[in-house]
Amino acid sequence: MSLAEPSASGRLSTDPVAEAVREGRMAKRKRTVSRRVALSECSDLLKQARGDGAYRASLPRALELIREHPDAEDLQFTAARLIMEDGDTRTAFVVWKGILERFPSAPEPFRMIVRLTGRMRGTDSAKAIVEARFPDAASVSGELPLFALALGLEEIGEAAQAEDTLCRLTRLYPRARLPWRHLIRLQEGRGGLISAQLSASTAAAHCDDEEFSKTHLKITREINALASLDPNALMDDGPYSVKALNAILATVVASRAAKVFAPRRHLGGVIMLSGSLGSGGAERQLVTTALSLHEASQAGRMFGNADIVGPVAVACRSLTAAKGNDFFLGTLREKGVQVTDYSRLAPYGGQMRHSRVKDFREVVGMLPARIREGIVHLVDYLRHEAPDVVHIWQDGMIFAAGLAALIADVPRIVLSVRTLPPTDRVNRWRLELEPIYKALLKAPGVVLIANSTMAARRYEEWLGMPRGSAPVVHNGVTQLDETPTAEDMTLWRSFAHRTADADFTVGAVMRLDDNKRPLDWLSVAESLHRRYPRTRFVIVGGGTLRHEAQEYAHRLGIADRILFTGVSGAVGYWLTQMDTLLLLSRYEGLPNVLIEAQLAGKPVVTTPAGGAFETIIPGRTGWLTSSAETVDVPQATQLLADLIEMTPARRREIGTAARQWAEEAFSVDLMLERTVEVFMAHYPTPMIAGP
Repeated sequence: MSLAEPSASGRLSTDPVAEAVREGRMAKRKRTVSRRVALSECSDLLKQARGDGAYRASLPRALELIREHPDAEDLQFTAARLIMEDGDTRTAFVVWKGILERFPSAPEPFRMIVRLTGRMRGTDSAKAIVEARFPDAASVSGELPLFALALGLEEIGEAAQAEDTLCRLTRLYPRARLPWRHLIRLQEGRGGLISAQLSASTAAAHCDDEEFSKTHLKITREINALASLDPNALMDDGPYSVKALNAILATVVASRAAKVFAPRRHLGGVIMLSGSLGSGGAERQLVTTALSLHEASQAGRMFGNADIVGPVAVACRSLTAAKGNDFFLGTLREKGVQVTDYSRLAPYGGQMRHSRVKDFREVVGMLPARIREGIVHLVDYLRHEAPDVVHIWQDGMIFAAGLAALIADVPRIVLSVRTLPPTDRVNRWRLELEPIYKALLKAPGVVLIANSTMAARRYEEWLGMPRGSAPVVHNGVTQLDETPTAEDMTLWRSFAHRTADADFTVGAVMRLDDNKRPLDWLSVAESLHRRYPRTRFVIVGGGTLRHEAQEYAHRLGIADRILFTGVSGAVGYWLTQMDTLLLLSRYEGLPNVLIEAQLAGKPVVTTPAGGAFETIIPGRTGWLTSSAETVDVPQATQLLADLIEMTPARRREIGTAARQWAEEAFSVDLMLERTVEVFMAHYPTPMIAGP
């Protein structure tokens, strides 16, 4: 595979960095700042954008600096990062490809091309790029090629080979600083404190650089701090992040086990923790739960025997780190729910000497970045707010915030999982996940819940919990508002005019990424269209594969029969335009969209991913394909064809049954009752037995 853009048609996006370079070289502009000052300013632009999310607003100035210094590769690197971190993966790929063409020996553009290829097309495609450039890794020579190989190997998950390559590079070029920095970072990343300490010491000797001496001192302090918590922790060079995590957890869980949390008669403060407020299904459920509990507390409403006193608040890891992270922010604030971006809170509550984390300060630095960030910013916030319940949504946030909630001594900590465990999703696996889950569930007052029976059983198997011990709280879903925006109306009218002969519409509401398999979805669409030329298709949603999906539709010859709406706040309207909804996910929790489609009176066809089968009555409100691991295009086509061939009256019957089923099984009130039961239940015995 060549270093061509990974797309179906090969068409490229515009490259604003290449254009700035061209303009700068042609105009020979008078320089207003030196190259050194330009590099410093550009670096500051990136730092500021990472803080406030204004990547796009920072780009014009970065491009202006490139026009003044068109041969400064570091300026071009920074501009490419502004585009990439803004979420425009496609344009970023084209920009990095252009930079590599201008600086063919530079390792960083190669690394980013491998990274973005993996993001857009999967690990196998990324590996193919590394193998194409370095078909015989053992024979690679030269400082920059070896460094590029090491970075490429790291990006495709070959950490051991990357470390070996960096060790070889530092032996051949011992005075080169950058390879040493990456080697030490890689060793620290895999948890090898002893190896990282030795590398830092050797680098300091060869490079005569104070940076490496400081790094050596830092790692030595970490080793001593870890040894003070657990004298046996340094018996080997295994992952120190796990050792540090286990040492902290052992102390905190033992302290919590000595406390008594008495049963409560009312529900006090609740804080819901999420990675963001993006437009995903889990975030929608969080918002529904938070708003419903907030409204109940305002109205003095009870759930079961529990008074809802409140307050109810939401805290997110970041609302600005990526475009769309604040999708539901306005909805919550409009209703008076407090929302906190905890990444912006003062570290350690602003006063380390009074922080609950002070005893672990030295060891906290050894933890993975997400856990460290959660502890630094969340512990004292939670301690100050003193909620009765912290409800943590999804694996990523349990990983980031579970230990923080435990250190803060929150009486009830609810770990809400929304899909299959990380053991079933290799790309989500982290060494620290198992110890943190098991330790949390050994603490009194911590409970794991799932939104599907399938997810609950798989987590129980993974963690060694008694079967049936994880409560299942199915999603609560309301029928979506069917009011369109003016833009939606214009889109539909144009598409309806273009496909005026259509008598059946197949739809999707999904994030266009590898898990949802939009290219397979389009293959099914093309297969169905060949059999029934009067069908048309609507895909609602955005994602990293949107452009590739559009190009694939062109290649299949169905581009004029399919509408890509992009991300829309009017999903309910789009459901009214569909006759059925097709979902071909590889992994799912309990897919909201399947419930929402049935509430709209639409039959659904889906893979049996996760809890998808729990959302339908097979053969009555929806149909399942035989496997979630692969997509059987002929089978999915036939299931849709069966719907097309039904009489309109039969389809209306199915729609009515689907609506009734969804209303009864997935009501918001039922979900809230079960959620409050979990919040209020007394769990004196841990879900996992000690020690």
